[in-house]
Amino acid sequence: MKKMSILIVAVLALTTAFVLFAKAPSASAKAAPDEALVGVNTGDATIYGLAGEKPMFLNFWATWCPPCVGEMPAIEAMYQKYGDRLHFAAVSVDEEAGTAAAFVRSRSLTLPVYTGDLNKLGNDYHLDFIPRSVLIGTDGAILAEHTGGMDEAALEAFLSKAL
Repeated sequence: MKKMSILIVAVLALTTAFVLFAKAPSASAKAAPDEALVGVNTGDATIYGLAGEKPMFLNFWATWCPPCVGEMPAIEAMYQKYGDRLHFAAVSVDEEAGTAAAFVRSRSLTLPVYTGDLNKLGNDYHLDFIPRSVLIGTDGAILAEHTGGMDEAALEAFLSKAL
């Protein structure tokens, strides 16, 4: 009987320790939805196709969104700095792809700009507010997410999570 009591106490102690000290799965460990991307100033791609090669910075934006337009120079600067280590995809949610194309030309942007199925992208990536940035690892897992504009320092700190 005494051995049974000791066994029960030991099991309870181990269970309690496991519950208290076990690391809960990270909410950011969820898989990124794969979507087709239609190139505005580059070729067509898929999110998994890009993220499978190296980590990916995915940014949802629009030409009519002041914070989106405001962070675009910082994104371009980070693309120039880290484009060899990260894939960049700036996905325009403008109704017309031509609007994004004109914006890209007028700002001489070189970072890859895409569009796609706006309804599907909006639902899958929870685009209630833009700009919205997502870091995706080579395994397709979401590493980090940010909603709102970022300056160059904030963007570099965000990207460091994937570098």
